[in-house]
Amino acid sequence: MFDPPIDLSDLPGYQAAAGTRPTRTAFIGRCSTKDNQDPRSSIAGQLAEASVLLEPGEVFAAHFWDVESGMLGLDERSQASAEDYARLGVPVPRDGGLRELLEWADRGEIDRVACERIGRVARDTLASLQVEHYLKARGVSLECANEPRGGGMTSGQLELRRNAQVRAEIYRHELMEQSMRGQRQHAANGYRHGQPCYGYIAVVDPDAPPAANRFGGGRPKMRLALHPDQRRADTVAEVFRLRRNHRLGNGEIARELAAHLDRHPLDDGQVLWVARRVGRMLAQPKYSGYQVFNRRAARTGRDRSNPITDWVWSREQAHPAIVTLQEWYETQLVTARMRERQAPGWDRVNAAAAQRGIRLTTVRESDTHVLYEVGGRQFVLPRADLPAAVADEVIAFLGAGA
Repeated sequence: MFDPPIDLSDLPGYQAAAGTRPTRTAFIGRCSTKDNQDPRSSIAGQLAEASVLLEPGEVFAAHFWDVESGMLGLDERSQASAEDYARLGVPVPRDGGLRELLEWADRGEIDRVACERIGRVARDTLASLQVEHYLKARGVSLECANEPRGGGMTSGQLELRRNAQVRAEIYRHELMEQSMRGQRQHAANGYRHGQPCYGYIAVVDPDAPPAANRFGGGRPKMRLALHPDQRRADTVAEVFRLRRNHRLGNGEIARELAAHLDRHPLDDGQVLWVARRVGRMLAQPKYSGYQVFNRRAARTGRDRSNPITDWVWSREQAHPAIVTLQEWYETQLVTARMRERQAPGWDRVNAAAAQRGIRLTTVRESDTHVLYEVGGRQFVLPRADLPAAVADEVIAFLGAGA
C-alpha cells in the first residue's frame, strides 16, 4: 500500500542485513504452590504452549519458572532454593525464576520472552505491568501464546493484553475470597490453623472426614490438645497470672520463667525465654479453648495485626482451655493499660483531653512550669514530659472535671 514508485530492494538498508544474530528467546512460566497444582504437568504444559512462538529450528535460550503464588510482588518472587526446585522433579530445565529473568534482560542476554498467557507472569495487574515495562525498557519483547499473532494493530493487541491482565487479577481475588470463606468455616468448626501454640499439640479429629483435593487423598482435619507435659499448661497459666495479678512486663515474666526452667520448659530449639515470646502468649486467645483465625495478616511477609472485629472465632470451645475466656479478656485489658502508661505522659494527657472534649487553657507560665485552667479549676504542671504516675493523676482530674 505504501510501496515506493520504483524497486529499491538493491539499496543498503532495504531489509535486515544477512548474518544478523538470531533472536534469543526465553521461556517464563509459573504455577501455584505444589499443593494446588502439579508442577510437573503444569510447567511442561506451559512450555509446550509457549513453544509455538518459536521460529522454525529455534529453541529456548533459557527457561525461567516459579512454583509460587502469582499474587506476590516482584520483590517477593523466586524465593525458593535450587535444591527445593530439584526435588519437585519437573521435566523442564530451570535457569532461575522471574527475578533471574529480569537480571538476564538487564545484562542483554535475551531479546524475547515467551509465555503461555500473561497470568503466568503474575496475577496482579501492577506486577505484570512492571515486568512488561522493565523488559520493554531493555528492548526485550514479551509475547503470549494465547494472543493473536501475525500482524494487526498494536492498539488491538494491547487491548487484548490489558483485558487478560484484568481477568487474571479478578480471578486472583475470586480465589482469595473462596479461600478465605473456606478458612473461616474451618476455624468456625474448631479445626486447627497454623502451628500449635505453646502448651498444645495437634491431633487428628477422628470424627472429621479428610478434606479431599484434586489429586485424591486429603489432609486430615486437626484439633488442639493439651501437651502431654503438664508443666507447659501450668507455665501458660502462670504467665497469665503474673500479668493479670502482678502487672509484670514481658521481660520480667521472661526472667521469672528462665529462673525456673525445671518448671517452665522450653520448646525444642529454644535456648531461653524472651519478652517477645511472652507477649505472643499473652495475646493468644486460643488458650481460652476457642479456635481463632485471622488475627494477623501475615501473607507475603508483611505481618501486622488485624482488628479484633475481623477475627473468626469457633462457634464453641474446640479444645481444652488453659485459662478461662474471662481471664484472657481481663489480661488483655491489663496489657492495654500497661501499654498506655508506656506512652509519653503529655501524649496521654492530650489524648484524654481530646476524647472528653476538654481544652487546656494556659493561664501563665515560667521556664519550668505552666499554670493551666480547665472548667474554672487551675493546676500546675511541669514543662518537661510527665512521669506516668503524674499523667495518671491529671487524666483522673480531667475525668472528674468532665
